[in-house]
Amino acid sequence: MKLIPILFFILIAFSSFAQVDAGINVYTTKDTAASENIYYTNKTDKLVLKFTNSIKYTKLDITNVNDKQILRLAPAGSLDLGFAFNYKWLGLGFTYGLPSGIHSDTTKGITKRFDFQLSIYSKWFVIDGLYQKYRGFYLSNPSAFANWDSIAVFPQLPDMQNYSLGASAFYILNNKKFSYRAAYVRNVIQNKSAGSILIGPFFNMDAAENPNGFVPKEMPVAVQDSFDINYFSSLSYGLAIGYTYSVVIVKKVFMNFSIVPGIGIKDLETRSTAGEQKISKQGIAGRVNYRFAFGYEHRSFLIGLTFYGTQGSIKIDNLDISPGAGMLNLFVGKRFDLKKKK
Repeated sequence: MKLIPILFFILIAFSSFAQVDAGINVYTTKDTAASENIYYTNKTDKLVLKFTNSIKYTKLDITNVNDKQILRLAPAGSLDLGFAFNYKWLGLGFTYGLPSGIHSDTTKGITKRFDFQLSIYSKWFVIDGLYQKYRGFYLSNPSAFANWDSIAVFPQLPDMQNYSLGASAFYILNNKKFSYRAAYVRNVIQNKSAGSILIGPFFNMDAAENPNGFVPKEMPVAVQDSFDINYFSSLSYGLAIGYTYSVVIVKKVFMNFSIVPGIGIKDLETRSTAGEQKISKQGIAGRVNYRFAFGYEHRSFLIGLTFYGTQGSIKIDNLDISPGAGMLNLFVGKRFDLKKKK
């Protein structure tokens, strides 16, 4: 197990110029006994290679509850290509972001990003962690505040920065019949439809700042006054309880749905655009994690998609801030039996 810290630091170094996903599949000798389970078949002794095409995102919605106006802020999108492998307890994936192109840079501005995601899958639990740092956002709904018929150029906030740090750990109660790895790692095959309650703690730190506020200068002054904030930082932690279910449509096709809402406590700090006044508050925080997976396989060939998302809710007086992040991943792959003689 000494290899894990070394691999972690290698990932951190590599992620300085690429998007990185990492996964650890906790594997024990006792776990292999699940190969006789009629609900799922264990294939962790096979090497799984996958080529991936993924889209990662982060977003920030700010709602003024008094006048029901919503600022929808987002960075310029990116398309990532990469590969991944899984073998026994270890799974690693590397993706590299493709250039956005001149048209996208003009329309939505330039976004600089650092994105690291980690998942640990076991027969008994699933752990997710992420760290995101984005600089450069644009307002995706300018027509809600002004006469903005053209989408050739969106109002931009090139100096706006957003940070997200989060972790969650969920215990799979019905682990004798349901396998999370069958849906999201593909080194297990779900033979019969099954589901499970998920329960566990969550932790999130969300922060964003822009010297001149979160409303682009092209918007009316009244809108800027409605969203009188240029910085916030929220630390939240609590307990989440949800449910996941895999439907085996036919022997080779399945779908999985997961939703895990949580509630906890938050520590909040904000700053207004008028000055350096800071407001610190404690209160109730809400969070929801959701997943979807679709897969097909023929013999040892795999194809499918997975989606992971997380959404928070932070209330500041008359403002409701909803930070979110996630990833959509398409892949094709193949299992290899390394022990099989040619």
